[in-house]
Amino acid sequence: MIFDQARRLIASRGKPRGTETIALADALGRVAAETVHAAEDLVPFPRSAMDGFAVAAGDLRDGEPPQELPLSGAVFAGDALAVHRSGTATAVATGAPLPLGADAVVPIEDVLSKDRSIVIKGPVARGDHVFPPGEDARRGDVLAFRGDRLNAARLALLAAAGTSSLLVFERPRVGLLCTGEELVDVWQTPRYGQIRNSNATLIASIVTSSGARLVSCGRCGDDPTDLRSALERALGNVDLLVTTGGASAGPRDRVKEALTDLGARFLFQSVALRPGRPTGFAEIGPVFVAVLPGNPAAAFVAFSQLVAPLLSRLAGAAPREHTVAATLRGRIVGKADRHYFVFAKLRQRDGALAVEPLPDQCSALVATAARANCLVSVPPAARLYESGDVVLVEVLDWEDVAFDDVGRADAELFDAPTPELQER
Repeated sequence: MIFDQARRLIASRGKPRGTETIALADALGRVAAETVHAAEDLVPFPRSAMDGFAVAAGDLRDGEPPQELPLSGAVFAGDALAVHRSGTATAVATGAPLPLGADAVVPIEDVLSKDRSIVIKGPVARGDHVFPPGEDARRGDVLAFRGDRLNAARLALLAAAGTSSLLVFERPRVGLLCTGEELVDVWQTPRYGQIRNSNATLIASIVTSSGARLVSCGRCGDDPTDLRSALERALGNVDLLVTTGGASAGPRDRVKEALTDLGARFLFQSVALRPGRPTGFAEIGPVFVAVLPGNPAAAFVAFSQLVAPLLSRLAGAAPREHTVAATLRGRIVGKADRHYFVFAKLRQRDGALAVEPLPDQCSALVATAARANCLVSVPPAARLYESGDVVLVEVLDWEDVAFDDVGRADAELFDAPTPELQER
């Protein structure tokens, strides 16, 4: 199946399991299941935006400086409503409620202070340095839409509006089964011919960071009976089961066969994707099953491009899009029959984004995925991309994107001759 068709097909499946009400303190990363409106203006009273002096602009002679006003008290953040005396200035702190009758604040640096008065050095207009009621949000404004993934700033806005609990979608339940006789657990010492199970850490980390709940993580060999039993156990109490390994057409690649024996209906058993061509996707009753290759880089690409959109849908959120345009530094040859994703490094230089492919694109290498902060998206039958061409890039980790103030080591990396891209 072509990649775009497979992605649309998977993304159209599934729906959130249900909803639950949780405390705001527990809502980071969760998805709102209701649209939340402001019950009142936020904040409902005018406030001083500066440390300074509250005045009534009409008390001043056409607002022209310099003008001297006597002092008449002070108001601080958290104080009750005070009444401004006409013809005077009231000292106010940042965030203090504006005294009734005052309509402007003169910053402390714009006055000359005397013992019992101030001299205003500049012009003053009504509304200067005042936060009006509802500056953050007006009554009835939307504070969070249904389907919003709740980040720290969104939670702070809800907290400011007095929201102590809210309705969210339940987190999707994900099971993980890594297959292969060659796999040993991470704490074990591999014998000759064995490797540690890095896919368990890879997929579990992506699942957890997406906001889903990893409810099981197992490992089994390639024996058909053991594999079937492991799959039956893994299919219980999950919304999505992810398998790695045993996805291709070799004599020991039996995952798809075992799933079919268990009643799975495959939507596709391979996809025109590089890396990740053996990826399959099936349904067993209400459970979705993603069959990923065992090679870590291929499993990473297949999950990020095909499974992640489904996981967002199961969580009640829109799929996350992190695609930007960048100038290529290097050379990429497209694949005539597959959508090609190239591991690369993205950085900003001289105000523009530049991307450089990593030299080794072997799907079996964990280090390739670890060094990359983005994937260059190369559609099927794309022409040769040369250095200087603009390409589409899917950002994997914005925190790892170097900007113009990067250290010397990173700058030298991008100034070095572009290595030849190697595929294996």
